[in-house]
Amino acid sequence: TMVTTDNSLRERRKLVRLLYINSNTFTMTTIRSSSPIISAIILISLCIIVLTITRQSTNLRQENSHISARRTIADSQLMSSQQQSSPRKNTMVGGYSNLGHDTTLLQSEPVVKVANFALNEHAAKSSSSSASAGGDELSLIVSQEQVDSGEVTAIVLEAQRQVVAGLNYKLTIALMKDLVCLGAIKVTVYDRFGDLSVTKWGDQVSCDDVQELLHDVQVEQQETKALEVEGKMEEGMEEFDPDE
Repeated sequence: TMVTTDNSLRERRKLVRLLYINSNTFTMTTIRSSSPIISAIILISLCIIVLTITRQSTNLRQENSHISARRTIADSQLMSSQQQSSPRKNTMVGGYSNLGHDTTLLQSEPVVKVANFALNEHAAKSSSSSASAGGDELSLIVSQEQVDSGEVTAIVLEAQRQVVAGLNYKLTIALMKDLVCLGAIKVTVYDRFGDLSVTKWGDQVSCDDVQELLHDVQVEQQETKALEVEGKMEEGMEEFDPDE
């Protein structure tokens, strides 16, 4: 549209110049050979033609400027809409992000550290009361000695993480004794740059309710251990040289 408008303007300007030159020649010739009335009519007609072309050129310039202004507004609106509709991350700032059921994340060092802390806090709470930590009908009483000796361990089944001034973790933890499920607890732990504290004890869950999650995690753990053993065996075979 811009290129077409510019070409039209140039063509009309050429036409005006040609008309102006020709009109001078024509006017002088006509004035010498015609009556004053006819000469005046011719001059008025030429003036009308020039004014019309000039007005059209002005209108085209105004229209051109309006098109440019509308294009600028449209571009700014498009950029604004793109920024507003740009895909957000999986979680909003301050919201919880789900770590899923991937054992690589669930068994990562920070999550395991938080889970073990929660297990120790649960054991300390159990030692001071015969009731469960959450006050539910289910009772998951474990002693600190069982935790310290490794008789009772924790397996993370579900985890959510929230970025604040530090990190909040919402965990579902299965308590295992000699590889047998005792039950599961839900807990929220606040990690203030390494300083851990339990902010909320959730409901206790029976083993039946978390059996599917527990089975999936245990299967993946076994597969991971098998891969680790296989890798160590391959490293040992590479180090062993039968020719030596």
